[in-house]
Amino acid sequence: MNKFYAQIRKPLSINKILTTFLFLFVFGFSFSQEEQRYRVIPSLTEWIEEINNWPDSVYSQGNLEIRFKRSDLKYLAINKQEFYKNSDSIQTLTPINKKVVVYGIKFPTLGLSNFVGLKNLEFKETFQIYFLKNDRFGFKNITFQKTFMVRLVESAFNINFLDCNFNGFVNFNNPKENLDFIFKKCTFQKAFNISSATNTPTIKLDSCNLKKVINFDESSKFKSVLISNTKADVIRLDRMIIENSFEITNSNINSLDFDGSNIPISNTYIPYHQINNKLALATFNFYEVEKTSINIYKASTNVELKESEKYNRLISSYTKLQNVYKIRGEMDSYNACYIEMKDLETRRLKLLFKESKTFENFFTLKINQFLKVFSAYGTKPAKAIIFSLYVILLFALIYLFFPNTWDKHGKNRIINRYAFFIKYMNQNAGIHEVYLEGQKEELMAYYEYKQLVESSGKSVPKFFSVTALPLYKWAISGTKLSAALLKSVDIMKGTWLELPQSKRVWKSILLVSAFLIAVIYDIFIKMLNALMLSINTFTTLGFGEIPIKGLPRYLAIVQGFIGWFMLTIFSVSLISQLLN
Repeated sequence: MNKFYAQIRKPLSINKILTTFLFLFVFGFSFSQEEQRYRVIPSLTEWIEEINNWPDSVYSQGNLEIRFKRSDLKYLAINKQEFYKNSDSIQTLTPINKKVVVYGIKFPTLGLSNFVGLKNLEFKETFQIYFLKNDRFGFKNITFQKTFMVRLVESAFNINFLDCNFNGFVNFNNPKENLDFIFKKCTFQKAFNISSATNTPTIKLDSCNLKKVINFDESSKFKSVLISNTKADVIRLDRMIIENSFEITNSNINSLDFDGSNIPISNTYIPYHQINNKLALATFNFYEVEKTSINIYKASTNVELKESEKYNRLISSYTKLQNVYKIRGEMDSYNACYIEMKDLETRRLKLLFKESKTFENFFTLKINQFLKVFSAYGTKPAKAIIFSLYVILLFALIYLFFPNTWDKHGKNRIINRYAFFIKYMNQNAGIHEVYLEGQKEELMAYYEYKQLVESSGKSVPKFFSVTALPLYKWAISGTKLSAALLKSVDIMKGTWLELPQSKRVWKSILLVSAFLIAVIYDIFIKMLNALMLSINTFTTLGFGEIPIKGLPRYLAIVQGFIGWFMLTIFSVSLISQLLN
């Protein structure tokens, strides 16, 4: 014992004294700083009461740690299950009446879920947070009546907002981690601004309603921007970078601006039907957006079309989207985007021609207008075929009323048909005999051929006589078959005058029906000849001589040129679609 006390009484060297003092100073300073770094408030309820009872109009504090008690459960969700649980009844919101500005705040981690969220509160004045330090945090069923600002968030995971109403400006600036900002079923009455300069957070909007504008600040970087089932007036992503994915699905957007932004081409999914006629350039002052309107440029008026710089920037947005659709193979969206861009170009060409009536402007305008009607600017080859069919049918109708060498009977078809039936009813012969009489000249030529073969006998090699006679039988077989068929349906036995009165009625019906069928067949053949002539002329398949006379002869030349032009465009359209 005496030795112990002796050691205590022994004077210390100067070095040991300095070392001990320095250690105690650093330890004490660090301890005191840590103690001063966060002022602990025992419960959330007490913090709310402290804010509402604060003597100044602004509750401005720093380095707060808000702890929880059982009495805080009405303001608190202590895990994800509790946070995302649907409420069966409308929850009463507890008002917070002071303007709140907090520099450094954290909430304790509860349970294995590592999640905590505030709920059922109403911030009636501005609420600003700097350095929110929670791995996972959420706001549920909270109304922010005025500006809500979160800056320099130190969270490794996510900040969630569920069923929240933002009635004032919303501003998220420069999170210190690559966290996720998740908004679900939230309503934004005024502008919503997000910026990120040093890290790359992810922004998720699901089933939200943005009644003003959501603005992603210039030069900001984001990992992903994911928007689904959301209604938005203006979404502005201007000159910023999205590294991983950019998606807009099942959403209703009035104006979308991503001019100059770098989006991931292979991982951008925006079905074009959501944003047709919605691409725009949006300019405004975020902090003055309530005083000055948002200027939306869509090149929809002649005044806007004259603004070349804005027009070119808008066209570049269309081109950027087309590259996305082409790489991803989304041809429906690609075609829709391309058609809308070409419509915009056509409107501008019309304005340019109005101001400068040159042949070049006229030709370019008319080509665009024609391509719009003919094949939807080359995106619909099937439409080109339908349009070509209309041209073919129009010219076929013209050719129908004029004689051509392809239709050797021409206008005499129906006259010959009348003559045939009149002869049949006046001659005491069967219908097949009248038919063979009409074919007499043609049959005579075959009969002379038969006589020539038979008379040759042994004067020619046997091969010729053996093979020539079957050819004769084959040549007249069609005529004989037709005669046999007519004989089998012959209803007249003698002339029309010899028929009893009792049989004339039903035989008249049969004869008129047969005549009409024959006339319809003749008309069909004439129409078919006119159609074939039109197709031949349109496709330029003719052999040099135009088989028609009169004015249609010159129209055929015009049709040939039109066909050449249309088929060329059709081929280009088809090849373009196949390559895409």
